[in-house]
Amino acid sequence: MNGKAAFDAAFLFYLPSRPSAPEHKVKNEMKIKGSGRGACLRDGMGKRAAFTLILCGVLVILAVSSAVSVSMMYVLSGQNSRSVPTKEQVTEHMNKEIYKHTAIYYTADEKPLLDLTKLTLDHAKRINQIIVGYKGAAPLELIFFSDEAEMEQYSGLKNVVGFYSEQEQMMGLLPEEKKQLLKKDELAVFMYKQLIIHEYTHYAFHQKTRQLGTDTSVFPLWFHEGLSEWVAHYDVVIDPIAFSVVPFDQLTTDRKWQKSRMEYETDVYLQSFYMIKDLTETFGEGIILTIINKTAETQDFEKGFEAATKESLKQFEHDFIKAYEKKKTALESQVSNAVF
Repeated sequence: MNGKAAFDAAFLFYLPSRPSAPEHKVKNEMKIKGSGRGACLRDGMGKRAAFTLILCGVLVILAVSSAVSVSMMYVLSGQNSRSVPTKEQVTEHMNKEIYKHTAIYYTADEKPLLDLTKLTLDHAKRINQIIVGYKGAAPLELIFFSDEAEMEQYSGLKNVVGFYSEQEQMMGLLPEEKKQLLKKDELAVFMYKQLIIHEYTHYAFHQKTRQLGTDTSVFPLWFHEGLSEWVAHYDVVIDPIAFSVVPFDQLTTDRKWQKSRMEYETDVYLQSFYMIKDLTETFGEGIILTIINKTAETQDFEKGFEAATKESLKQFEHDFIKAYEKKKTALESQVSNAVF
């Protein structure tokens, strides 16, 4: 199977300092059947918000990945479908190591990253066992791509540093700042771990819903991507960020999601993270799995949400908007009164 066909359900991570992502460079769009595919993006496709994080006792400024889930397959202008490599072609020159349920394909360049990669996979698995409730070990492949061009050829998307394809149960990575990673630079290591955990969470979420006999398409996009971002920043202290809240019903499908990005001029990806954060702070971390289970039982997210939280999605939205508009006003007031 070639890379373009494999993107039946993929999750992508875009480079943090590159030109706008390919929504304006799309030649064709093909509707995909079944569960959608999603992306962690930088602006244009997905803006990154600057978070202040306290990591290992060190205050750092980190660009946190934003996320969007899409139900379209993007084909780049001028891309020749005959040149799209197969997975076998991409991996034929690579070494392969089986680590638990994951097959890792790598070259000599990535070998120094294997220990960190394995530790992060273990960490991602432990967190997802708790939060998502996936305790299985369905096969997963992790492939290190050699450069941006190869990943672009395979995925059909530009400016990509990582993705998850549900059809192939494969995670593709192109680590940023590899030199800094090898030097164990704290920020570079954090970004790399964040990338792996985000994509692994998409994998775990898909496997869990499959076990329950439902489909991830039953869940709104804000739940998909907010969950992956929240898990990726588990146990990280994040200072509050001001943003304007978008109505929840505008964050359910790809078309509405993209439209909201333009119309509301805010970060819908950041909002999705905070929606999950607010849920867990209000009801406890177990609420995520309860929502997943109840939604699977009813095959309806709103019904599942209400059964899990004992309040309607509309009520949660009302309370969320009220709380964050209040926080936004307070934060903006602090900024205006600050003396630099």
